[in-house]
Amino acid sequence: MQTPPTIHLAPGARPQAETRIHQSWARCADLDPALLADPNPLTRADLDLRREANHHLLRLAEPCLDALGALGDSAHSVVLLADASGLILHERGSRSFQDKARRVALQPGVSWAEPLRGTNAIGTALHDGRAVRIHGAEHFLACNSILSCHAAPIFSATGEILGILDLSGPADDMRDYVLTLVQRMARGITDQMLCESPLRRLDFRLGREPEDDGRALLLLDDDARIAGANEAALRALDADWGRLIGTPCSQWIDGPLHTRDTPLHRHDGQPLTGRLIAPPRAPARPVSTSHAPKHPKAADTRPDARPLPEPDAVSSPLLDQAVRALDSGLAVLLCGETGTGKEVLSRHIHARGAWRAGPFVAINCAALPEHLVESELFGYEPGAFTGARREGARGLLRQAQGGVLFLDEIGDMPLALQTRLLRVLQEREVQPLGSDKRVPLAFGLISASHQDLKSLVAQGRFRADLYYRLQDMPLHLPPLRERPDLAAFVEDAYRALGGRLSGDALAALTRHDWPGNYRELFSVLRRLRCQHPGPVPVTIGGLPGDIAPPGSRSAGPAAREPVLPIMAETGRAPAPQTDAGPGLRALERQAIEQALRDCQGSVSRAARRLGIHRSTLYRKLK
Repeated sequence: MQTPPTIHLAPGARPQAETRIHQSWARCADLDPALLADPNPLTRADLDLRREANHHLLRLAEPCLDALGALGDSAHSVVLLADASGLILHERGSRSFQDKARRVALQPGVSWAEPLRGTNAIGTALHDGRAVRIHGAEHFLACNSILSCHAAPIFSATGEILGILDLSGPADDMRDYVLTLVQRMARGITDQMLCESPLRRLDFRLGREPEDDGRALLLLDDDARIAGANEAALRALDADWGRLIGTPCSQWIDGPLHTRDTPLHRHDGQPLTGRLIAPPRAPARPVSTSHAPKHPKAADTRPDARPLPEPDAVSSPLLDQAVRALDSGLAVLLCGETGTGKEVLSRHIHARGAWRAGPFVAINCAALPEHLVESELFGYEPGAFTGARREGARGLLRQAQGGVLFLDEIGDMPLALQTRLLRVLQEREVQPLGSDKRVPLAFGLISASHQDLKSLVAQGRFRADLYYRLQDMPLHLPPLRERPDLAAFVEDAYRALGGRLSGDALAALTRHDWPGNYRELFSVLRRLRCQHPGPVPVTIGGLPGDIAPPGSRSAGPAAREPVLPIMAETGRAPAPQTDAGPGLRALERQAIEQALRDCQGSVSRAARRLGIHRSTLYRKLK
């Protein structure tokens, strides 16, 4: 066992800091050395998804990242923003020190939660919910002793940790003021979040507190109950979030609340000065771009310059339901068409749930090479088979230890492998290839499929016992076309990219079936913005042909799905023209005729029934 480090306390620091670091080392004593040695960084695509899931946090933190980044650049340090699981989302600062930090995986896409990187500022601040400095040899991993790191949690209005702000530099340059600065910046992000809330805000100060201790903020609902607070309010009222949230404001503060400076008192008689501030008005949608900023940074129109709105499921009761289920030990099964946001939702579940300190490991069951499935999932010992890595491999299941395992496209998993997976999920143990030992596992389980698993069970293509093990909490993600506010969503999404749509273009985009759902929509909107970067609204003529086919481009915004008149009169459709042989053409024609007949001539419904795109059916009908 490693020897606990000598703690470097800043002048005036409390002895509790030393205790916290020793407690962290004790938590890390039994961690798997192989787990600590492999940082397992996310791919660029997965990192982009995680950033999109945390776009609100990134936007609020932008000014602080700029300010600390400038400091870091001059002090040969880097500023880092991590999410609620400890995964680093963003970095700014000294380019030369970024290169050194990457040698120990201190970089975006890597989780620095304690179970993965041992005692460190990001992971320990996340575990304790308090700011901390970890200097040099105080790091659990010897390779990280080159760092001096200062981290502080960013809290929501109700006390949940949303992320971690960190400034890290070389261990030979320890600056005592840095931790205080990072802590104030993190609190400033929380304060900005409260100031943007649609609720009424009580802005007050405890009479005896100095000006630089921060203004106390409370959010009040319509019944004057406390719905949120910042850390300064907790100190001023000598309370915590658990005691404050949901209680009447009058339980803590005496005096009338007005929208002007008002003498108030705490219930123990301490004087307060406060002001009740009405919620900010939602900014009006711009109707003209004639006064658009000319500065190139402010007028950035790159397709990825601003985050797009999230799928409906992320902001629906589905998320709360899934988080409660996963935290209760239930397996969550997400069902829905491709592109409905199953992985995005699962990442939000991970970020908000009890497993957030651990990693999020996503496995695409349809993409695993069949001859490597077992070794990839279960891992293997050194020399277990020809071609095995000399040091062996942990496998994806062990990489999810302490976090969330996401099994995407679970319906495509081979039957033989389903048996082994079922045993692992039931026993929560895994036996690597070539080993006679079983390794215990602990993680939250989320599965997803665009297929109907019940039908696969009936067809004998999916094990019934595995299906029932996966669907403790089955949740259905509705397709994009079923959104009641689809037109507003499409318009808002394109505005987020900096562009505008004409009425006929918006109508055509709204009428489209979106078989690829949110993934297809966002891809189309980014392509449109790339092709039309200026301020002029995109018209229907600028849309892709499969969305606005020639027959509907001149129909205008009020156009409706055509019902073929020939069907109303004869029940027959024009003969489709194909390059196939006579037999195939006849079969195809019969299938199209039957689908149109069953759908009362609706081309969209018939195309869905036939499993082809609407534009393909239009082409065949010509």
